[in-house]
Amino acid sequence: MAVSEFHAEVQQTADDPRVHVTILAPEEIRALPRPEAEQHLSILLHQLRVRPEMIVYGFGTFGSYVDPIPREQLLGHNTFVEVNLPYTLHLPVHRAFRVRCQQVGAPVTVQMRKIWTDLAAGSNDVEAYAEVQPLYYGPARPLTPTIPQAPALGPWPHFTGTNVEIYKDTHGVFRYTQVRVLFDSVHLGIDGPDGTAAVQNARSVAVTQATEIASQVINYLLDVYRSVTGETHVERLAKMLVTRVYFAHANLVYESVGIESGLGSAVVNRSRSEIEQVAGMLATGARPERHTLLLQSAHSALDRGQNLLAVVVAFQAQEIIIEQRLRTGYAYQGVADAEVTAKLKTNHRTKDRLTTLSREVFVGRSIADDTVFWDSWLRDCNQKRNVVVHRGDEIGHEEATRLLNLCEECVTRFTAL
Repeated sequence: MAVSEFHAEVQQTADDPRVHVTILAPEEIRALPRPEAEQHLSILLHQLRVRPEMIVYGFGTFGSYVDPIPREQLLGHNTFVEVNLPYTLHLPVHRAFRVRCQQVGAPVTVQMRKIWTDLAAGSNDVEAYAEVQPLYYGPARPLTPTIPQAPALGPWPHFTGTNVEIYKDTHGVFRYTQVRVLFDSVHLGIDGPDGTAAVQNARSVAVTQATEIASQVINYLLDVYRSVTGETHVERLAKMLVTRVYFAHANLVYESVGIESGLGSAVVNRSRSEIEQVAGMLATGARPERHTLLLQSAHSALDRGQNLLAVVVAFQAQEIIIEQRLRTGYAYQGVADAEVTAKLKTNHRTKDRLTTLSREVFVGRSIADDTVFWDSWLRDCNQKRNVVVHRGDEIGHEEATRLLNLCEECVTRFTAL
């Protein structure tokens, strides 16, 4: 179908600025009388928004059970948090694992169950294990999709079957694990009248605190499972898909459905400037800057809760652009490559390259000239990275975010010299 560009201005509300948009519409609209053409284009314009109308991260509700959960099912604890993992942990159903987690100062018990989805309905559920090898369900019967697969079924092969699962699955397609984290907690004021602000705030705080404890325990569980089994796709989670939180002493249950990255208005297209930049790079064979890709990978790791990985990758991206620019600068001065390599080896520490070598290359200039930024970079980026990487110190999300932001600012300031 031939299309033409039609230009218009869109204003979502009276308080919003007007945005110029290009509509790609059937060519035959141009041949219509103006009123009819405007009517067709108006219908298309009413499908567009210049900003998201909403972003939803989940839904939750409080309630209580007519018949409270028997205390023996809580294994001596008074609180549990139930979380759906995007992985299957191949551990026995309902076995109680006692957990001593450094980040949680109280005794914790973890129970798990493996759940088949509708795509694997009718699969086996026997529990067993061998001494030194995994066991597998059989007979494994994948039912292949129709070929060609209908586009509306999505990008992944639309398999069904019994006793099958996708290896290294991170979306729980055929199967996933639900974890229940049990521990003791004390929360006052959560069992009062539903409509009062004080009770609502107390309940919100209680759920947040319980979820944080469960998050620490589950990420520790995932680290242990991955290290023992070698299942590298089982990574820590930045956000937990919490389905239920229960406080036995108040018979209060919080049930929820979470959307990890948010559900919002679908994007039509990126901006024209980005579209043309993509087209230009593809047409000329231009390669993205390596340090840019690494910094974006660091952000992705941070979003997945991989704080250590984010720190290592971000600092590496910074080091790459620093050495790149120093080599280019020395080459411009006519310094031999072997001599440049020797200088870099002598000044191998990043802070020395940003000061000593930077002043040689950029006529006395260095990002250290801004002492406020430099002190922050030394403390919260350089030193923090060293103690995390070399001493094995833990780093939280907030500190990792700060370090990543400083790496990006360092790159921006250094490339501007």
